Amino acid sequence: MTLPYQCLAACSRSTGDGDEWALFGAAGSELVVQSSTGIASVWPAEESQAKNREEAQEPAEKRVKLSPAVEQKPNFTTLKVSHDKKHLIGTTAEDKCIRVFEIEAGWRLKQISERCMARRPCSIDLTSNDSTILCADKFGDVYSLPLIPPPEDELNVMPESEKAQKKFLPSASLSTVHSGRNRKVLEEQLKQAEKGRPQPKDAPKFKHDLLLGHVSMLTDIVSATVGSRSYIITVDRDEHIRVSRGLPQAHIIEGFCHGHEEFVNRLCLTQSGRLISGGGDAHLYVWDWLSYRLLEKLPIQAAVLDYFQKHPELELPVPEKEGNFKVAVSGIWNVPFGNSTEEILVACEGVPALFSFIPGSSPSLSQTLPLSGNALSVAFIGARTAVVSVDHMHKAGSTTQIRDDQGVSRIQCFSIAQDGQWARDDTLTEPLAWFSHDAGEGEHADGRAAGTDDDTARAGFSKKVRTILYGVGNLRKRPEAEAEIAT
Repeated sequence: MTLPYQCLAACSRSTGDGDEWALFGAAGSELVVQSSTGIASVWPAEESQAKNREEAQEPAEKRVKLSPAVEQKPNFTTLKVSHDKKHLIGTTAEDKCIRVFEIEAGWRLKQISERCMARRPCSIDLTSNDSTILCADKFGDVYSLPLIPPPEDELNVMPESEKAQKKFLPSASLSTVHSGRNRKVLEEQLKQAEKGRPQPKDAPKFKHDLLLGHVSMLTDIVSATVGSRSYIITVDRDEHIRVSRGLPQAHIIEGFCHGHEEFVNRLCLTQSGRLISGGGDAHLYVWDWLSYRLLEKLPIQAAVLDYFQKHPELELPVPEKEGNFKVAVSGIWNVPFGNSTEEILVACEGVPALFSFIPGSSPSLSQTLPLSGNALSVAFIGARTAVVSVDHMHKAGSTTQIRDDQGVSRIQCFSIAQDGQWARDDTLTEPLAWFSHDAGEGEHADGRAAGTDDDTARAGFSKKVRTILYGVGNLRKRPEAEAEIAT
């Protein structure tokens, strides 16, 4: 049993023989690579190959009885390709790591760094020159890290900024303090000053700089460049969209884009530079973010509700009052193809469809793309194709019910036809057959453990998958919790 691809990324290169592309997919803790030239690989290769060889040599009855201890491996949450197409950056949740891979000539991945942050990263982006990684974490802080670690990081040397912290000295002295109580406080301060300021046990020892902070959990970050100036746009659970200056003045806040009433989970910059934001609200918001002005609202909740009403086989309990129906936007992708109009694709958690919007048009909803499973991630390859990863384990429209049918593809491909509409593209079914069905099953090929039946194993496996794939809806604040805070 293979895991769905929780995130996808794609990369293209021009060669003497034409253009080539590669598709990267994160299936749990493994990275799967498939190229247009037929090259395929899995990272980490050594572990997958060793496990496959071990399973192939053992008889079937022995594989059930002798089951090695399950090692908890970190699962990828984000994948991003550098602008120069030379590196792939991924974040893993359980160990809070940022991993940088070099994309070698044969489309193979070579990990060149592994840096664990103090708090779990929720989103990353790169500066326009690919020199710096911007990392937003669940604690509300944004850090900058060099894409390629300096030599002192390999020696595990503490950064000079941490070494050269100014020693704390009380402004008072024994000659200026007269009361016994204040004298005792001063003596304690002097003792603490001699010991030095304690460092957190989990403080990273590699080069990293704190750029800015929110008072709430961060959910996404985007780096933008306009002319010669750079900006960092961040968003948090408390509906705030903040526009800050780029490096090295990221502490300066330029302004805010106000208007959301629910959590904001995703940001997307279009080709013209407009900002699209979405989360728990009924609409996507289109911004002129340089002037902090709301331009348009795109009706994502109405589009999702209409889709479910037209597909009663999905068995989603639609509430009698449409106002009680909620959506949680899990992804917004700018369509990068050079069309005359701007277009975005939108996914919502637990919804087996993609929604195409064209900001500025009427109606703004251009098309709904039905899927065989819940939409998870999107990557673009070639000149007109979108690859969509779907949840092939759970029933379409559900995040808890396990499918009865097996063998459902983990990806679906769509291409833009001559009329400008998206259509299923089955020409990639055969070239991507390994990527879609077989790849990445080294760690998770068998969803059962020793001494358990198939139903128990499938239930446990499904719970693990839900933890990896679904969690956006948990960002929504509970009304009872808000009432408790108000009182």
